[in-house]
Amino acid sequence: MNPFTFIAFFRDVLNAYNKMCEPVLHAFDIPQVSFDILMFLNNNPELCTAQQISEFRNIKKNLVSVHVDKLVTAGYLQRGTVVGDRRKILLSCTEKARPILNAGLEMQQNFKQKLTRDIPEEQIHIYKEIIDSMAVNARQILNE
Repeated sequence: MNPFTFIAFFRDVLNAYNKMCEPVLHAFDIPQVSFDILMFLNNNPELCTAQQISEFRNIKKNLVSVHVDKLVTAGYLQRGTVVGDRRKILLSCTEKARPILNAGLEMQQNFKQKLTRDIPEEQIHIYKEIIDSMAVNARQILNE
């Protein structure tokens, strides 16, 4: 696989994911970035700061900040502090966000099923192992 094919694959997967998000976004009248933040926090509770959202979701810090403020104002997110480091703000989803999160989790499950349709489970397992190895290699490149 050449670099362009690899990049094009991930672009297509992301575009397909975003397309499948559209009904949820419309149903709850929520922007894609806000939805991505909520789903990221729900799926990764250990990564709960704006910095981590920006880093792992590759969303600009100012954009994360704007959407976090809107989500807090709307009652979908709450802010908390870390004992001993009041500068660090922890974010978590509220119960009010639960209907959005449930719809998002269902959409993600449907996306996974559609993306892996007609692919045998053993091949999916091999793919996961390859991706894990490539992730390790990518982190090593970044640390060189």
